[in-house]
Amino acid sequence: MVNSAPALEAPAVRAAGLVKMYPRSEGDVYALDHVTLAIPRGSSTVITGPSGSGKSTLLFLIAGLARPSEGHVTVLGQNLAGMNDDELADMRRSHIGFVFQNYHLIPTLTVCENVMLPLTPARLDALKVRAKALHCIEQVGLQKRINHLPGELSGGEQQRVALARALMNNPELILADEPTGNLDPESADTILSLLLDLGRSDCRTVILTSHNRDVAGRCEHQIRMEAGRLVP
Repeated sequence: MVNSAPALEAPAVRAAGLVKMYPRSEGDVYALDHVTLAIPRGSSTVITGPSGSGKSTLLFLIAGLARPSEGHVTVLGQNLAGMNDDELADMRRSHIGFVFQNYHLIPTLTVCENVMLPLTPARLDALKVRAKALHCIEQVGLQKRINHLPGELSGGEQQRVALARALMNNPELILADEPTGNLDPESADTILSLLLDLGRSDCRTVILTSHNRDVAGRCEHQIRMEAGRLVP
């Protein structure tokens, strides 16, 4: 069937025949084995599956942080195969926000300074960058913690800082790799609600990986993987 929808309604992510293979003397290892999918714009999608199933590898290929052995992936209308490393980095800075399981905060910087980091290379006006950071921090409910260091925060609060940082470039796409994996159930629920609500409120596309069945049940779409392949 030919898709006659406007370009704005084209999938946020389209992958065709994605293979990620690692040569080994004892036999090639396939992290991804001919994965084809399309993820709608403005939707929330969870990638589930056991450890080693290819979830994170798929997310890294979507982010342009790794390149496929075969196949191609198109993100926000751009074919990543035709982009060099600098162009991929520019696309990530301009259009993608990241949230990781281990927060990736700099321990010697305050909450506000950590959140400001994505816009630091752009050499924008410092006062405007700080104002933007304060707005993002307020969106995740941490306005009373702006001058705290990461070590003075709970795990859930640190992940909120990471989420605020991911919002700094006003991304069209948020990629979250096991964002609730290190959190207690209450904090995990808070982070997931924030992530999905922030996606819906600005029509962002949210793609996350998770082992948690409760997380999967709250997303609009679910992709399950086993041994590098999509399964029903």
